[in-house]
Amino acid sequence: MKIKLIKKADIFIILFLVAVCAVMLVPGLFSDGEKTANIYKNGELIRTVNLTDVEKDYEIELDGAVILVEKNAVSFKEADCPDKLCVKCGKLRNSGDTAVCVPTRTVITVTDSQKGETDAISY
Repeated sequence: MKIKLIKKADIFIILFLVAVCAVMLVPGLFSDGEKTANIYKNGELIRTVNLTDVEKDYEIELDGAVILVEKNAVSFKEADCPDKLCVKCGKLRNSGDTAVCVPTRTVITVTDSQKGETDAISY
């Protein structure tokens, strides 16, 4: 007596799930929207950077923080804060990514013009 581990219905369910996952992933891979980084200091927008148009890496120096701007990414390079959590956040690339340096009161957020503002973020 042979026991079948996988039935025809199981194969169809697996293929269906793979297809659903592929459909959900593909639009994010081919985003044509322009990515922008908004830099806030003391709650006020001080600079907006179009990350899509960056050709050469450069730095923005603020009181107590240095921000590194790269093609399609932005990050805190240095900060005067003791724990360096903002620097450890790494590169912000996706719409909705945010890094905050509380002691210097600096916030960086990334938005995508095609997706617009992010409703919610879940980790």
